Amino acid sequence: MRQEDRLALRRLIDEQQAAALGTVTPDGAPFVSYVLYAVERREGYAPGLLLLLSRLAAHTGHLLAGSPLSLLITAAPHSVSDPQALARVTLQGRALAIPRDVPDYAAAQMTYVQRLPTQQHLFALPDFTLFRVTLHEARYVGGFGRAFTLDAAALAAVLTMNVAGPA
Repeated sequence: MRQEDRLALRRLIDEQQAAALGTVTPDGAPFVSYVLYAVERREGYAPGLLLLLSRLAAHTGHLLAGSPLSLLITAAPHSVSDPQALARVTLQGRALAIPRDVPDYAAAQMTYVQRLPTQQHLFALPDFTLFRVTLHEARYVGGFGRAFTLDAAALAAVLTMNVAGPA
């Protein structure tokens, strides 16, 4: 995977804010929904994602029951003329609810709200739960002939790489 592909993947994940979320129902059926996410980068921990989900949503029940997850993040559809050339990444991992009374809840909440300020009011609703997603693998398609599988370590390296341009 070339450096330009790593940068494109990092930008794709950072610039988007919504994803298709795939979970598994208790009877083993696939279930796909739509969620917002924020990237979390904590000192001393692998980077991951934060999801703020309602307990009224089916996908939340699946995650609370231990379902693995898959997230599909795509570039904006208008960014290319051929929809098959759309940059996209499928992330796979697990999500754990963050209890409101743990020390790092406030920092995770702040990270989420900084990325998605219009969602702040949802934290006041009792049925919303903040989840931390640990990422295990990614499959990135950057265009025709540019598809790559990244393990957890390679994905963490992409999510923590310096993306600052020349000064």
